[in-house]
Amino acid sequence: MRVEVLRDYGEGHTLWMSQQITNLTIAYRPLDGLPYVIFPYPPLYLIASKIVSLGIGDLLLSGRIVSLVSTCGLAALIGLLVFQSIPRSFSRLWRLASGGLATSLVFSTASVIGWASLMRVDMLGIMLMYAGLAVYIRSGKKRSGQYFSAILFVMAVFTKQTLLSAPLACLIFGLFAYPRTTIRVYSFALLLGLAGLCICYWLTNGGFLKNILNYNLNPFSWEIVFAQFSSHLRLNISLKLLLSLTSLAALYNAKSIRRNGWKQFILLKSSKPYSRAILIGTINAALAGLLAISIGKMGSIYNFFLAWDVSLCLLATLYLFRLLATWHADHPRKKGYRLILLSSLILLFVPSRWVISTVTEDFSRQIKEEAQLVHLIRAAPGPILSDNMLLLTKAGRKIEAEPATLSFLTMANGWDERPYLRLFESSYFSLIVTTPLMHAARYSPAVVSSIEKNYQATGSIGSYLIYEPKAAKRHPDGSSNRPSLFPSVINAP
Repeated sequence: MRVEVLRDYGEGHTLWMSQQITNLTIAYRPLDGLPYVIFPYPPLYLIASKIVSLGIGDLLLSGRIVSLVSTCGLAALIGLLVFQSIPRSFSRLWRLASGGLATSLVFSTASVIGWASLMRVDMLGIMLMYAGLAVYIRSGKKRSGQYFSAILFVMAVFTKQTLLSAPLACLIFGLFAYPRTTIRVYSFALLLGLAGLCICYWLTNGGFLKNILNYNLNPFSWEIVFAQFSSHLRLNISLKLLLSLTSLAALYNAKSIRRNGWKQFILLKSSKPYSRAILIGTINAALAGLLAISIGKMGSIYNFFLAWDVSLCLLATLYLFRLLATWHADHPRKKGYRLILLSSLILLFVPSRWVISTVTEDFSRQIKEEAQLVHLIRAAPGPILSDNMLLLTKAGRKIEAEPATLSFLTMANGWDERPYLRLFESSYFSLIVTTPLMHAARYSPAVVSSIEKNYQATGSIGSYLIYEPKAAKRHPDGSSNRPSLFPSVINAP
């Protein structure tokens, strides 16, 4: 938590956005001049982090605390939902054990472990979305609960605009179970969302919509989708998916559906919290899985699986409870139950090598490298460009551009980058501190070409290359009228 190094590329970007969120001359401004930095997310997490920092004094730590507290809240909510969904005819110990299992599954999920303490918007948004889902499932026909869940869903969307699986799942279920109330509740949610949108639009002179919609474009690849899903299912997700599918199959009753029809079947099931949790949870899981396909966007990583992973934790626990509830000491198939339960529990909690490496990651070398880089950046005159925005913030330097989202937007034909290219052609940046130029497509091909044409690498620190303008080196023998800044700074005591 207190390690002041970049643990994920997006942390530096999110930190800067949170710093600037109350500066309406910068926040959500169009890309018509410096700084060339996109605000791709709505403001709720950015504001929350800034408020927490007023008491702590460290914005990066505050953002990470918001994420960690949200993660703990999310796990507790899923556990509480399971506990309250199980019929009271079962003992309190059974219900507590099932809720504890759900909470443990959330905490042991690879994507949650990796994202829980990063300064990113996801965990707060997902916590709010699942809070809305839990309130909706527990409320049943109660209008007050449904309205409260709608408020939570709107807050989730104003944290991250793609968190739509749970509100859509409740909408689909509600149109079958209680259509009149659902139409009223979702009309209220729509009006509330539009009111928030209008306020943001007015405060930013229209820049809010430009940033979260027009500028939020990335090239898409189905090949990346298949590769990411294949890789993700090899983490401890496959068994959760299997158990989740089985939970729906166990609830399915073909005779009842043939006799009463789908609508009546859903109405019958909606009266019971346990069945309601499985039905709505299954719709949510299906929608979250579909929305996770957006991981095919260039630059996307495993946080796109978070909402889906949490939905599988909920459904898997509900099915494991069903197995436990039907397991009696004198059951003729008790040995089979024991084998299924024991193997399932072991496999669910076996961590992958990736999870172990995340938990045991050593930052000591990175701390030393970034300290050197901060020293270098502080000593450099003029504007600096880096794909590590945290370095610039720690060095007290102005952020001029955020390379990755500009690159993705350009490659998606969403922006004319010629004004940005002119900065390199005129040697506007006195120093460029960056990971290799072709790494993760953080620079468009035209930007890479312009940097290589107008700048030269004068050294490296760890995985970062240092570029300085070629204009400073005018003599054929390679000597310069302005010595490179790099050696003097690195050799300084």
